[in-house]
Amino acid sequence: MKKLTFAALVVAVAFASCACSKPDKRVVEFTAMPQQAQTFINTHFADKQIAICYQDRELFDRDYEVIFMDGSNVDFTSDGLWTEVEDRDTNGVPVAIIPAAILEYVNARHPGQYIVEISKDRRGYDIELNTTIELEFDNSGQLRRYDD
Repeated sequence: MKKLTFAALVVAVAFASCACSKPDKRVVEFTAMPQQAQTFINTHFADKQIAICYQDRELFDRDYEVIFMDGSNVDFTSDGLWTEVEDRDTNGVPVAIIPAAILEYVNARHPGQYIVEISKDRRGYDIELNTTIELEFDNSGQLRRYDD
C-alpha cells in the first residue's frame, strides 16, 4: 500500500510540475519591455519595423520576444538582456553584438560568410552561419566544437 501511495504522489507531483511550467505567452507593448531591451532594439534594429512583442510568463521567470516584420527576432531575459538574436537578411546579426573573438574566428575560417543566429547562455555562445554551419564557443570566445 505504501508503494502505491508513493507512486501516486510521484505522478501527482509530475502532473503539477507540468501544469505549472506551461508558459503563458501574451502580447505586450514595446514600451512595457525592460528598458535595457528597448535600448538594445533601438540601437541595433532601428531600421526594422516591429511586428509584435511577447512576454512569456513561466513559473518563476518572465522572458520577452520581439518579432520584426521581416521575420527577424530577438529574445530577452526578464532583465532585458538578449539571449538569442536571429536575423537572416543580407547582413545577418548586427556585428556590434558579436564578441570580438567569435567574429575574428568566423572572418578567418569562414570568409564571406556571416552570422544569422546567435544565442548565449551561461555556458557560452551558439552561432549559425548563413551557410547553415553551426558552431559552439565558450564564454571567452574559444571554439568548443562544430555542431551538426
